[in-house]
Amino acid sequence: MKTRSLFILTTIMGISSIILNAQKSEFTQPVVGEENNYEEKEGLVIVEAEYFYKQSNYEKRQWYRTSKLESPQLGQDVEENPLNSASNNAYIEILPDTRINHSDKLIHGENFSNDPGKAAIVHYKVKINNPGRYYIWARAFSTGSEDNSIHVGLNNEWPVHGQRMQWCEGKNKWTWESKQRTKDVHCGVPKKIYLDIEKSGIHDIQFSMREDGFVFDKFLMTNDIDYIPKEQGTAVSASLPVTTYFQTISSTVLENKTLPVDDFPIDATSFYKDADGKWLAIEPEKNKEAQTTTTFNFKSANYDILLVAVGENDGRSKFTVHINDKELGSYSPPLAKKIFEEGKNYNALWENVSLKKGDKISVKSIIGSEDGKEWARGRWSGIIFAPVGKGKEVQQTPFDPSPEETEITKLTIKPPMGRIAIVADGNSPDPDDLGGTAVSIALLRASGLENRLVHYSHSCDLVRDNRISEAAEKERHALMQAACDVTARRWGGFDGLTFLDAKWQQEKTVKDLSAAINASSKEDPLWIIEAGEPDIIGMALAASKKSKHKYVKVITHHPANDDAGDFYTWQQILDFGVEEVRIPDQNTYLKVALPEWDWAKNHLDPRMQWVWIQGKIAEVDDVVTFQKGKWDCSDAGMVLYWITGATNGGLTLGTVNDIKKILLYFIENSGDN
Repeated sequence: MKTRSLFILTTIMGISSIILNAQKSEFTQPVVGEENNYEEKEGLVIVEAEYFYKQSNYEKRQWYRTSKLESPQLGQDVEENPLNSASNNAYIEILPDTRINHSDKLIHGENFSNDPGKAAIVHYKVKINNPGRYYIWARAFSTGSEDNSIHVGLNNEWPVHGQRMQWCEGKNKWTWESKQRTKDVHCGVPKKIYLDIEKSGIHDIQFSMREDGFVFDKFLMTNDIDYIPKEQGTAVSASLPVTTYFQTISSTVLENKTLPVDDFPIDATSFYKDADGKWLAIEPEKNKEAQTTTTFNFKSANYDILLVAVGENDGRSKFTVHINDKELGSYSPPLAKKIFEEGKNYNALWENVSLKKGDKISVKSIIGSEDGKEWARGRWSGIIFAPVGKGKEVQQTPFDPSPEETEITKLTIKPPMGRIAIVADGNSPDPDDLGGTAVSIALLRASGLENRLVHYSHSCDLVRDNRISEAAEKERHALMQAACDVTARRWGGFDGLTFLDAKWQQEKTVKDLSAAINASSKEDPLWIIEAGEPDIIGMALAASKKSKHKYVKVITHHPANDDAGDFYTWQQILDFGVEEVRIPDQNTYLKVALPEWDWAKNHLDPRMQWVWIQGKIAEVDDVVTFQKGKWDCSDAGMVLYWITGATNGGLTLGTVNDIKKILLYFIENSGDN
């Protein structure tokens, strides 16, 4: 099985290398999603040019991104390197650049377009709070007379005063400008480039090619006609994606267990994923009903069960929930006033239901119609298992479908006192610990905290689940060991640490963790990251000095780990006298669609490529289906929380962008890339 594991790793690395070397178009892909926007505050918003969310009309020319570790190398015409002084160490350029000098052939619609919105359009989402006239400034790097103009548009419209934005001064250096080229003044008239925005809300700001070879660093919008930006301008802040309704009510009670629709298979069920995977739904033209089944793998107990459905205005669909072969009940949400709505009125609740670990949970949907012509699609987002007596509280959770979006937190590395230990599984049916392990190790190294890691063990699921074969189990152990050892070697700094296999080296693992516990004190506590079942932690606590337990803090983010022990319950762990540090479910922002990690896949540094490979291996796993299309490093969110302060203001809901900032800053400043 070791040979097969090595083959998988080698094959994926080979594919990654081919992509990096052969597909220049990767440098044209967005690094943010459509859910990210840039918010105007007090009449000003500023955006990095490389943070576009899409491109359009790119058949003949495209915008290509360049950074310290990304370069399309398509023959840019710059003599001086603009990267050295670019904001955020990155910029974009319209390539290929075929008209460098005035004597070069001008081809309308190919290397030149005086008609705005016809070629090479790059798009940005901007949230405007104060409607009115906004003057547009852009920071560009021009080397001559044929790469110094561009058009700006609004919501697919190209107003007169957004056309022919022109630069003449400031050659071979980054220059802010806001002038409009006219027939009489070729170098442009100041204060004539602006957009009139009549309504507040999110708008699509667009820039399209006038001349190829245009080099673009960032832009700003201001309602102050006399505003003049200087140097790199102010810092950029983007918004996080809005938390879904299911995520919101799931986190109301920390003890909740959840089965989102991601955890239900859809092959041969007649369901499809709707709203970017947020809901399961039925296509009325193809099917009238659908059913899917998954396994309840949480602690055996009584629960209040909520089916989180979606109200629709076309009809009342019927949902039926089964536990094993026994019907729990049926439910039809009321008609919605809008096309679809979420909220307390559309959820079904069954209280005090007995469940056993391993039970099969089935959901059947039958679509409904009010008029026999238009059909509701039986949409639903998942099931929540709340502690008995808490179901109504969860159901009543208020939810604003359009809340004020939260700005990305400014990252500060400020770990608490003490050391850190990580106990992961990865040999269980969920392979997400591959990505979580690689990211956790990389984060500690990038933060300069590698010497604070005193224990790392993996494969802590001590009793094999029947869903994974013995052969697949052995493969998982090998993959997890590689994720530990190779990541540590490539990123460096972990020479004194041995990464242990908790199941195959159980005695040694327990001894190592108990020694770390015994070394604890008030000034040097031990923070244990529970990234898997709690049994190894319980065994180490039992084998260590009772007087040291008050200096131990256990960080957890998901009841699925707490309740999965075969030898220790979560309550028994707490009974040792350790401190519980519970943070929200890190799957919220760290279990994401694969393309959100393309920045790592396409990176030139092999350390980043290796990290990406670990998450990709988990995605192509042949045991589970709920990782398909996902890059999951959710357990690493607990490490991110710890390095940013833990109980003293640590980042409780980290994002992929937070990880990206820390890792890329280290790579770009480590001097050995």
